[in-house]
Amino acid sequence: MCADTLTLRVEKLSSNGEGIAFSEGKAVFLPFAIPGETALAEIIEEHSSFSRARLIDIEESSPYRVEPFCPHFGDCGGCTLQHIGYEYQALLKKQAAQGTFIRIGGFDPGELQIITGESYHYRNRAQIHACGDGGLGFAKTGSHESVRASHCPALVPIIERWLISENRKAHPYRALSALIGDRPRFVVFGQEDRLYIEGRDGFGKAKVAGKELKFSLASFFQSNISMLEKLIEREVAPLKGNRALDLYCGAGLFSLFLAERFEAIDCVESEAASLEAARMNLESTKAKIEFSCTTVEHWTEKTPTDLSFDYIVADPPRTGMAPQVRTWLSFVDAPALLYISCDLASLARDLRDLFQKGWQLENMTLYDFYPQTGRLEAAVHLKKEAKHDL
Repeated sequence: MCADTLTLRVEKLSSNGEGIAFSEGKAVFLPFAIPGETALAEIIEEHSSFSRARLIDIEESSPYRVEPFCPHFGDCGGCTLQHIGYEYQALLKKQAAQGTFIRIGGFDPGELQIITGESYHYRNRAQIHACGDGGLGFAKTGSHESVRASHCPALVPIIERWLISENRKAHPYRALSALIGDRPRFVVFGQEDRLYIEGRDGFGKAKVAGKELKFSLASFFQSNISMLEKLIEREVAPLKGNRALDLYCGAGLFSLFLAERFEAIDCVESEAASLEAARMNLESTKAKIEFSCTTVEHWTEKTPTDLSFDYIVADPPRTGMAPQVRTWLSFVDAPALLYISCDLASLARDLRDLFQKGWQLENMTLYDFYPQTGRLEAAVHLKKEAKHDL
């Protein structure tokens, strides 16, 4: 046996969906392995505090191991957990989330609730890659290359049908690039019978919980509409008050629902195209809307903390909130904050800081926006610790 080859007992799942084993006290990250399995692996990367390994063989298999649904599994980098039955997959992801909050956030959130949905055919938005052979597909695992996809069971039917049809052609990207321009990566959004392609279309339309809204195809938009509707129904729609603040508002999605129960909303967004969409989406609402096209960091630097808000909603990018934003939140006159996050590591870091700055955890719910991957969305309700005069 090679010196870099060893037998590992997989103990848990990482927040990125990799199996974690330990060898001589060092964590070894092993993709495509399940906690409880014994695996033969080859070390491919050595670091001071951890190693990465390649799976060679499963010597003792988990009862939760299933046959992957997609023939591109393991080659395509999009889905990494198709080898785990979905119910157990959700449980492992919930446990990994708890570990992230303990390790990075310094607190134990207790028993977490995870809201799940369809495990396949859920993805309304996808980034398509041009492949070396002229086909269309997705990023290859651990590579800068792309995998031509005959189909993709993660996609909603209209996008999957389009992908299948395009890849039956010898060189689909050649004809498509004449329509959309030279875009080695581009976004496709589909819902029901509507399909939008970045380059051909500037804006897309989505129907979310009975409301239709526009968004820029070149900008971020949620990729799982059915789960988004669950999150809005549970976390956003019930909020009410006089004035709300929507930080990182994007196309105004959450404000569209806040406008039904708030008299005024301040919307802050740095991308001009997203804010243009927000203006269109919110122009007919009854609430008074103030738009600011700037970064949240700059807006909080220039905005006095004596403003009063009944509720703040924040949905930052994966990097989370900048330190100055968290500091501003500690001083602003607002009793409640809804923090929506797509990256639990940056969320845990931010929560640790916010707790030290006077915010308290009210409740937290996990949403599986990304089945078959290690990623989760979280919605966290925080309340401001009451200040007592001495």
